[in-house]
Amino acid sequence: DAKGALGTPTSLVRDAHAAGLMVIPYTFRPENHFQPSNLRKGADSARNAEGSIAEMRAYLATGIDAFFTDDPALGRQAVDGMGAAGN
Repeated sequence: DAKGALGTPTSLVRDAHAAGLMVIPYTFRPENHFQPSNLRKGADSARNAEGSIAEMRAYLATGIDAFFTDDPALGRQAVDGMGAAGN
């Protein structure tokens, strides 16, 4: 949104898939200043694993096909935490 927070998902992923395209966002980073304002915690340059995982899960919930991250271990946690139901 206008304040840098992670907002309500749009139809972008669904529309891209309907057009036969894959959606692969990049690059998810664990430092606060790269994260949406509503997921930041602590100092601007602080590492925020919790916020990074939350951001990746929010994108995964939209149906993205893959993603790039600076921290593969956090990416794995984000994927593993989605569960079979995609929650």
